[in-house]
Amino acid sequence: MLHSRRDPLRTLTQALERQGVKTVQACNCAEASRLLQGFEPPELLFTDTKLPDGNWADAIRLAQKAAAPVNVIVVSRLVDVRLYVEALEAGAFDFIAPPFEDSELAHVVRCAAGNAEARRQAKLGTKKGQAETFASTERPLFLSSKA
Repeated sequence: MLHSRRDPLRTLTQALERQGVKTVQACNCAEASRLLQGFEPPELLFTDTKLPDGNWADAIRLAQKAAAPVNVIVVSRLVDVRLYVEALEAGAFDFIAPPFEDSELAHVVRCAAGNAEARRQAKLGTKKGQAETFASTERPLFLSSKA
């Protein structure tokens, strides 16, 4: 997760952990870039709108350069329709804001992870059925300016 504010990060992390999702955190775009270029990058990247060395658009560009398909979910403190449209047009998979309802978050994670997995399989040239659940061993990446 790429996030510059503690409270939404903590709330989101706790909501994901309640669902059995393990997470990895990075403090800035540079650290996220190293994780995304690794052999097995995370399927999901949750990013704050503002970061110490960039913003949500930079996070999307990093994810697009990842070693394997990664879906970006922009996390905002407030619902902002203009930002929502900009983020989706730039390539974000989704845009979320607190409060993080468990059922809604589970749906977003399941859809985003399933989509990333299907794109990874297509990139490998293999056919695999659509993922029905988000495996608890998968680790979305959280980019944060505060550890």
